[in-house]
Amino acid sequence: MRTTVDTKTEPTDRSSAGTRALLPLELLFAPDRGMFKQALVGRARWFFLFAWLCSILLGAALAYRVDARTSTLRKLEESGELQNMSDRQIADETHNAERVSQVASIAKSAASTPVQLGLACLSILALSWFFRGRIKGSAVVPCAAPTLLPGALANLMDAIAAYRHPVLPPEGIQLGPRTLSAALELFGRPLMGPALKFGNALDFFSLWAAVMIAFGVAAAGQVPRRTAVTGTLVAWVCYRLLTNVATRG
Repeated sequence: MRTTVDTKTEPTDRSSAGTRALLPLELLFAPDRGMFKQALVGRARWFFLFAWLCSILLGAALAYRVDARTSTLRKLEESGELQNMSDRQIADETHNAERVSQVASIAKSAASTPVQLGLACLSILALSWFFRGRIKGSAVVPCAAPTLLPGALANLMDAIAAYRHPVLPPEGIQLGPRTLSAALELFGRPLMGPALKFGNALDFFSLWAAVMIAFGVAAAGQVPRRTAVTGTLVAWVCYRLLTNVATRG
């Protein structure tokens, strides 16, 4: 009795696995194609888990390197309590401030990714409705989840930078050059005055995510690409100016 082996299945499976493996890169660097594939694939779990892990790593690094001694001494001196406190009391106040900062860092890192995913879904739904698209409900979350990747990469770089610092104040410091202002300052050309506010508004990773959301609107909302990209970027500019310029005086 002769048995036959299906030789067509294995190459097809390998090709499908290779496509899935390259999809994150395509979503990041060619979202005009990747988002439409992602809308059909409909998988969001691993994008969310990667972003969540990077956020928690950043929170853990900030908690591990926090040192509140300088800020605690400044706070006590401003309140006039420093002269009446012993070294033990100052140490206790410093320890309490560090503990509060550590808990806040971990809690913020754990909650930020689910909130960002919800906001990304809401953005895709709202923009699709505004541009009168026909929303495909099953594609909203799969198209929103990859938009977490730029922020996840930024958090990962910040986590590495935070770990390399010997100490970090509870109020935090600028770690990675996410914005135009930070990048110019790194090259010795800092912005001043109103230009600094506009430079802070231009966040490279936020813009990267906005471009991905635009193609997510096109894929999940069935909106023409030009309309989705133009409208989403205009909305992003308005949002960044409102939150980084108008609300900060």
